[in-house]
Amino acid sequence: MRRKKTPTPPPAQLQQVLDWLVEPTQDDPLLDLVPLRNHIAAIDALELPVLHRLKIYELLQQRSARIDDALIPMLLDVKLPLPPHLGTVAQGLIGLRAELGEAWLKLAGEADPQELARVHRSSPQICLQGMLNLSQQFIATLLVAIPMPTGFWRNAQALYHCAHESLDPTATVPVEISAIHARFRAMLALTAAQPEGLAPREIVFLAEYLETRAALVRIDMICPEGAGDWLWIDANLDQPPVALERVRPTGANCLFFRFGELSEQATQHLDLLNDGVPPASLGLPLQAAGADYRNALERARKCWAAPRRRTFNRRAQSLPVEVCTQLSSLWSSLASGSHQEADSCACELTYSDWTILNDGPSGYAIVHVVGGVTGIVAGCAVGLRTGIGAAWQICLVRWARSKSSSQLELGLEVLAPSAIPVRIQTLGQRNAEPPVPALLLPPLPSLNRSEAILAMRGDYNARPFTLLQEGADNLLVAECMPQRSLIETSSVEVFEFTRNQTAS
Repeated sequence: MRRKKTPTPPPAQLQQVLDWLVEPTQDDPLLDLVPLRNHIAAIDALELPVLHRLKIYELLQQRSARIDDALIPMLLDVKLPLPPHLGTVAQGLIGLRAELGEAWLKLAGEADPQELARVHRSSPQICLQGMLNLSQQFIATLLVAIPMPTGFWRNAQALYHCAHESLDPTATVPVEISAIHARFRAMLALTAAQPEGLAPREIVFLAEYLETRAALVRIDMICPEGAGDWLWIDANLDQPPVALERVRPTGANCLFFRFGELSEQATQHLDLLNDGVPPASLGLPLQAAGADYRNALERARKCWAAPRRRTFNRRAQSLPVEVCTQLSSLWSSLASGSHQEADSCACELTYSDWTILNDGPSGYAIVHVVGGVTGIVAGCAVGLRTGIGAAWQICLVRWARSKSSSQLELGLEVLAPSAIPVRIQTLGQRNAEPPVPALLLPPLPSLNRSEAILAMRGDYNARPFTLLQEGADNLLVAECMPQRSLIETSSVEVFEFTRNQTAS
C-alpha cells in the first residue's frame, strides 16, 4: 500500500509569524511595533519563495497601518526635545517603514512578471507598496525633526525607476504608476519647502495639500540647458534634492524637476483664501482658513517658486551662550530687572548652555550642550545672551533639528538686541480679558522697523490695544493701534504699532 507523503512542516520562524497574524489584534496598536519588526526580519532571513513572501508582506502591511493611525496624531503637537518614550516609539515606526520599504523593493527586483500575473499582482503594485512605506517613513521623520535615515533617497528612486522599467510601452499605464508619481513628487515638493522650519501640524497640512496637487511637479530625465529653478537628484547617491544652480550633477542616472506650476497654483489658492473663499470650495483642508496654515503655504510657495539661496556668508564659531527657551521665564527675568544667575534649580529649568556653531548678519546656528530644554518648535521665540550681565537678544527659531535624543540644533533669526517686558490688553471687547504678557521690541531704523510687540499667537495685531509698562515707581499706560504685521507663526506674532498720543 502506498503511503501518503507527509507534508514538510514550515520553519519555526515562519510558523511564529503565521500564528501571530491570526491572533486577535491588540487594543493598543503600538504594541504591534516590536513584533512586526521581528517578523519582517525573520521572513527576510528565511529567503522564502517570492509569492510566499508577497502574501506575508501584504498581511504585515495591513497590521502596520494601525501604528501610523495611533502614533502620528501624538506627534502633531510635540515639541523638542521629544519625550524619551515618544522618541523611542517614533524611531521604531521609522525603522519599521524603512524595513517594509526595503522588503518590497527587494521583492520587486526578484519577482517574475508572469509569476506575479498568476496571483493577479504586478511589479508596479509591489513598487507602490514600497513607496507607500517610504512616504510614511518620510512624514514621521519630518515630524520628529531628525535627519532622513540612510538609504531613504536611494530606495525611493530605486522604486520609482523599477516601476517604470517593468512597464509595457504598448499597454495602458496602470493606475499604480500615477500613485507612485504622486507620492514621489509630494516627497520632493515637501523637501523643497524646507520642512525643518515648519511646525508638525504645518508639515501634515502641506502633506495633505500635496496629496492631490503633486502632479504639478514637473519631472524630466534630460538636464535642462539653463539652471533656473530646476533641482536634481541622482539615483546612485543617497542625498536629497540639490538646486541645479548650485551644483551640476556628474552622474547619468538623474531626475530633474521644478515646482513652478505648483507655486502658481499655491499663489491662486492663497489669493482666494485671503479674500475669504471657503477652503472646501477649493478642495482644500478646512485648516487652510487659518492664518497659521496660510503662512505655511506661503513659505512653501516661495521655496517652490525659486530654490532658497543663502544671502550672507556664515562664520564658523565656538562661542558659549545661554538660551532661555521659555518666554514666560524670560519675561519674568526681564520684569524683575535681574541679570544675576538664578539658583541651581531655576537654572536647570529655565536656562541652558549652548554653543554657537556659526553666525551671520541675520542670526545664529547653535547646538545644545547641557541643561534642561523644553518647548522647542520651529516658529517659537527664545532669548539668547552671551554671558551673565549681557542683554537678552530676542530670537525666532527659524529651524530646529534633532540629530539624536541628546543633540539639538537651532537656526535663530535675531529679532531684537534687547526687549522690555510689558502687558497688552485688547480694547473694544464686551468681555474684557486680563492683560497678557508681551515683549516690547525697540525700533530698528536700519531695517526700516519701528517699535514692535512680540506676543504669543493670538489676534492682538487685529484691533486696538492698551500697552501697560511698569517702571520702578510708575505705570505707563498707552492706547495703541497695531500696524504692519512682521511675523506670524503658530507660536508667536510680531507686529509694529503706533501710540495714540492724544489719548488721556
